[in-house]
This record gives sequence, C-alpha cells and structure tokens, in this order.
Amino acid sequence: MFGIDIEELYFDFGEGHRRLKMIVGAGQGPRLHEDKAIRVRNTMYSLPALSTLVPRLNDLLGQEDEEPATAVDPEHERAFDRLMVDVRNALPGDAAFWYDTGVFLARFSLCVIIVAEPPPELPGTDFEGTYRKELARVVPLLARVLLGLVSRAAWLRASPGLRKQLLSLLRQLGDWDGGSADWCRTARARAGRVFSAIGMTHSETSMLHVVSAAAAQLGQTADEPATDEPAPDMESEFRRRERELMKTLLAGEAEAAEEGLRTLVQTGRRTLGSRHLLVLLAQANLCLALHALGRVPLCVDLAYDTADEARLHFGERHAVTATVSTTTWWLLRITGRATEAAQFKEARLAWLPAADPGELPPELAQLPSMLAGPTGRAGATPSEPRDQTS
Repeated sequence: MFGIDIEELYFDFGEGHRRLKMIVGAGQGPRLHEDKAIRVRNTMYSLPALSTLVPRLNDLLGQEDEEPATAVDPEHERAFDRLMVDVRNALPGDAAFWYDTGVFLARFSLCVIIVAEPPPELPGTDFEGTYRKELARVVPLLARVLLGLVSRAAWLRASPGLRKQLLSLLRQLGDWDGGSADWCRTARARAGRVFSAIGMTHSETSMLHVVSAAAAQLGQTADEPATDEPAPDMESEFRRRERELMKTLLAGEAEAAEEGLRTLVQTGRRTLGSRHLLVLLAQANLCLALHALGRVPLCVDLAYDTADEARLHFGERHAVTATVSTTTWWLLRITGRATEAAQFKEARLAWLPAADPGELPPELAQLPSMLAGPTGRAGATPSEPRDQTS
C-alpha cells in the first residue's frame, strides 16, 4: 500500500499538478492528493529516517503552491525520485520487496489506464504515445519485480487471494503484445483485481483526466473550442452510477459491485473531493459489498474509517455521519461483534432513537427504528436510508 501511495503521489505531484497549475494558475485548483500525502507521511513517521524523510516530502509538496513556471522544474521530480529510493533503503527486510511491487504496480496501472482511455489532449501533448512508451518500459520491470517476490519467503505469507491475482497479472505481463486495445483492457481489469485483493480503492481515471477536464471547462483543449454548454453534472452521474452498482449488489453480483464501487469511490475522491458526502456514502456501500464477499475484517475496518471521517468533517449529528455510522453498527452486529456494536451504538448513535421524530430530517426517518431495542430489527439493512440521503 505504501509503495502504491507514494508512486501515485509522485505521479500527481510531477505530471498532474504541474499541468494543472499551468492551466488554472498558481494556488488554484483542487489539492487532490491530500489524503494520500497524509498516509505516506504516517508511514514515513514509523521509519528510522523520519527526521529527514518527512521534511523532505513536505518541502517537495510545498512546490505545488508556487508559480507554475517554478513547478515545471524537473529538478523537483528528480528530488522526489531520490526520496523514493531513500525511503526504500529505510524499509526493513522483505518490506522493501513489497514496496517495489506497489511502486511498479501503481505505475503500470496508471499507464494502462491512460493508454486504454487517453484523456483529451492538451496543446503540445501526446498522452497516448508518451504513456505507451512508458508502458513498454514498465511491463518487464514489473514482471521482474513479481518474479523476484515469488521466490521469497514473504510470498507465502501473503493471502491466497492476493497471490492468485498477482500470478494472474504476471501471466498477463508474459503475454505482452506491444499494448493492443484487448491486452490493455485485460491488463487493466487484472490490475484492478490486485488492488481489490490488497484492500485498496483505486481509480479508473488519472490526474491527467482531471487536468484535461479542467482545461475543457476553461475552453483550452486542443481540439474543442469553448462552448456555452454546461459542464456535466458530476454529482448526478455519481449518484446514477452508485444506484446501478447497488442494484448489482442486490442482484447477488457482489464481485462486480465491489469492483465498481471501489472504482467509484476513488474516482469520486479525485473529481468531487475525498470529503464529499457522496464519496463517503459510496464508501459505506463499498463496505456492504465487501461483507457480501466474505471479507469481514476489511469491511469492518473500512466502516470504522468511514464513520470516523464523516464525524470529523461533518460533525456528530449530520445526516451523512448518522447514515454511515448506522452502516458501521449494522456490520458490527451481523459479523458477530455484539459488544463492539453495543459500544459503538452508545458512543455514536444513542442520540438518534432519543430524538423527536418530528425534528429529524426525512433522510434519517428510518434510522431510529433500525436502532430500536438492544439489537435492532433482525432483517434491517442500512441501504434504504443511505440511498435517500444520497
């Protein structure tokens, strides 16, 4: 996870934000890698060299707020390269081999996404050509890293599901045909299943897609003149896609629903923002899909994280916080964590059954009945109120 995060952070910092700042101006536009940077810093703090690694990362990320011309300086990217090497050298034992796997997996996935679905070109760019060359460079490197990992004892300590998906990806790399559309499509799907096996949400887009969309809204694409047509309603499209995926989940197609929701969450983080209420609600639905797949520890951990995020950013009694917290309580209860469920309900949700029903917003009207009594209704699920809220 650390290797994936730091490589994606490098990509966003070097290629993505550089172009974004050139388009929208210094100090403007979204800080789309904020949560990723927090995760990377937290891991760095656990390493012996934290006294130098974290300040170096902070100095590099600070460059994104400088003048666009300064942000183009390739020396900043070389400095990030050196930081990544030093981070690897600070990792103990087999962690360095997993770190390499994450770094090359993230780079490979980003290249496949861009080649398979190139973002609209900006003036003076050839995204597909550039990243097809990069893909040709990365494929043998990732294959070599995976072959090295398979020969180590650490490989046997990985989950069977992760080993299965990595071997499937390794076979795909062995069938490299220069990057045909069919090859990229299959590789993209297999890489996505590796991310799912790790337990990470991952995007079906890239920072370059976000940058190109920003340029299009400003009328700066190479092929399209600016028009008076309104920009697509990203929130409406997000809701539509989430409803489709929940129907897929209810139809018993849990694997397809999990993969789609995982992609939707990460895409939403890039396009809407990591703290957007729709993203948190979709993340709670992702927990339900993970539970349907039998991935209990992961679904519970993600449910706790989602509830904590909502409470931090929206407050204890916001409708979004109440909805995702109810999902967390429900998952704790049905996975046999009765004591945890009772403690969570008392700490986070006791106010809800005690509230005057006439004072509750419509989207919360069904939650008190779910929480009524010591365990709640036996057959209740939190999907209905969440769908209304979203």
